[in-house]
Order: sequence, then structure tokens, then C-alpha cells
Amino acid sequence: MKSLFLLVASCWLLVTVLFGCGPSYPKEKFKESIVRLCKDEYKLDIKVETVGKTIAIYLPLPDLIDFTFAITKQASEKINDVILSVSRVALSTDAKFDFYCIIAHDIRIPEIQIVIIKSVDDVKRFLLNDISRGEYSKRMLIDIRLNPQSQKERAIKEVFEKMAIDKKWQERVMNDFFRAEPAVLGDIGYWNGRFYIKNISLAEFLAEQIVNRIRIEFREDKELLDAFLVKSTKGFYISKDSRHYFRFEVEAEPKSFNQLEASEATNRIFQTVLKVVYQVIHGYKFEDFDYIEIVNQTNGRTSKFLRDNLKNFKPKRTKIEDIMEFDTY
Repeated sequence: MKSLFLLVASCWLLVTVLFGCGPSYPKEKFKESIVRLCKDEYKLDIKVETVGKTIAIYLPLPDLIDFTFAITKQASEKINDVILSVSRVALSTDAKFDFYCIIAHDIRIPEIQIVIIKSVDDVKRFLLNDISRGEYSKRMLIDIRLNPQSQKERAIKEVFEKMAIDKKWQERVMNDFFRAEPAVLGDIGYWNGRFYIKNISLAEFLAEQIVNRIRIEFREDKELLDAFLVKSTKGFYISKDSRHYFRFEVEAEPKSFNQLEASEATNRIFQTVLKVVYQVIHGYKFEDFDYIEIVNQTNGRTSKFLRDNLKNFKPKRTKIEDIMEFDTY
């Protein structure tokens, strides 16, 4: 994974050159332009689909992963070629797109996929030196997992077989009830000749990005790594009853503490989560939410922080008690 980050980062100078002198790609030939560019310049056969303001690119590879299930150097280079191609077209077109995702499969094991999601605006800001290379890398979503649709279909087909349902009815039921646009980013993929993509919103992109950054924070900060065992981190953007809010659920246990230290441990977890939330929300100048809700799943504690109070948060100086709206167990 680290090699993929380095390869992506090292090629952005080339993107800068392309952005500065590349031709314009009219929106009527947008998808065709990406396909042709990948084929002509990199000998890669891809498929492209769009939904709303999101671009999806499918890239089948013969060598995506090695025997250790790490991305191979060859695959990293090919994925990077596709990233460069779609960036070149997306930045030189009259079509309006906000996000693009690249879905790569190993044709030997198509159940394994890697999905990379990037914001077109982040690409522009990086090229204009508005954000650093390190910050830009943190703004990418990179996920390696079993293909969600393949898992779903395998489970359903096992049920069909047990019920001895005719093959033609199996396909009809599958198409009618189990092959639909994904509800969350984690369900994005490509399976059996079909894209499973959604129109990505900035809010859900930020929720997932914040989750990734929280994991990195607990992993790379030595004090946090020594103090906590993080079992699970989830993030959601929720719209309910005309209200919009972010909810972050963290299951993190202190590696050693007594009962008197439990509250302090939770405060430290919440302080870390809130710091990451503030950095991302402030970095994107995102304001379409009413409050932030943080849940410690270990003890059930839930705290709420209003948007306006979050603006006054200073990661190294503000105590969460000073901006907390409510705190329950």
C-alpha cells in the first residue's frame, strides 16, 4: 500500500505538465476519451461509467496482488497510469464531476478488489499548491477488500440451491432485489460485467475520510498506540428530520487502567476524534451539518458537539468539556 502512495505522489509533476498544456475533452466524449487515453498511451483496457457527478473506472489486471496479498509493483504502476489518465481528462473537460473512483480486480481472483476514491477538487488544489503532498495523500480513500456484491450473490445463491429454485428465476430474483446501486461507499465495486457505483456526496466522502484519519492517528501516534487498542471505527453522515449530522463510533479500550481512569480515557479518545474531525471539516470548509456525535462503543458514552462550537475548537488547547453540548451513558 505504501508503494502505491509513493507512485501516485511521484507522478503528479507529470500531471501538472499535462494539465497545463493538454487538450480539452468535451463532455459528449468524456468516457470515450478516458478509454482511448488508457489504451493508446498505456495499452490498458478499461471500462468507464458515470452516475451523477461521479466517474467510475474498472481496471482488470493479471497481477494485482502477490502471494502475500500485497499490491504488486506492476499493478501499482498500471493503477497510477489510470489515475493520471482520468485526472488529465477530468481537469480538461467542460463536464462537471466531483469524484472519481478506480476499481481494480485481479482476474485470477476477481473476488478481491481495490477501490480508490479521489475528489476532483482535491486534485486541483494539489496542483495549485493549495494543499501539501502529505495532506493530499490523506484525502484519498484506498480500500482493499472482498467484492461486496460477490459475497452477497454467493450467499443468496446458496439459499437458492437449498430451495431448488430454477436458474431463470434465480436470475430474475437476483436482478429485481439484490443488484442495486450501493447504499454506502464500502459497497462500491464491479462484478460480472456490471458497475456497482453511486453518486458520491462530499459529506459521505468526508465521513469515510475522517474514519481513515482516526485509524492513522491511533496507529502513528506512539502515545495513543501504547495506550489504546482500537477494535473498530465507523463514520456516518445522517440526514434525519431536517437535521444533518456526523456520527462517529469508536471501539477503543485502554490497554491498562483502573476504574477511576475510565472517564479520562474516554475523554482522550474523544479529544483525538474531535481533533481529526476539526481538521477535515475546517480543511474542506464544510458546514452542511448541525452537530457531531461521538460514541464510545466500549462503555456506551455519547457526546454531542454543535457545529458553531466546533469552530472554536483548538486541538491542543480546547478541552472537550468546554464545547460539549451533552454527554450521556
